[in-house]
Amino acid sequence: MYEKSLIWKKCKNCGFLQHESHLRCLKCKNEGFNQIETSGTCRLLTFTILTASPAEFRESQPYALGIVEFDNGIKALGQLTTLEGLKIGMELNPVYTKICDNLDGQEIYNYKFSPKT
Repeated sequence: MYEKSLIWKKCKNCGFLQHESHLRCLKCKNEGFNQIETSGTCRLLTFTILTASPAEFRESQPYALGIVEFDNGIKALGQLTTLEGLKIGMELNPVYTKICDNLDGQEIYNYKFSPKT
């Protein structure tokens, strides 16, 4: 396992935060950005429990999927490491880890979010 930063783009014109893959601002169409990196803990905004998951995740069903928000406004979607004790507003730690094997058998890594202890 290795660490990877969660990086987003902040529009230099309107300040809109968006995923790093977009070439132009989704709000004002500007092409100039600053990179914004998350760090530390985040808070759970909402979550759901998936019981009918895609083929890649069938070995780990059911599982929780949540939307979190970091202190600097960046929001992220990811798996939660537990189904127990989930509460809106709880603090979570991002953990970069293997989330599944894709249909070709390759390991896929991304962030999961774990309750802060």
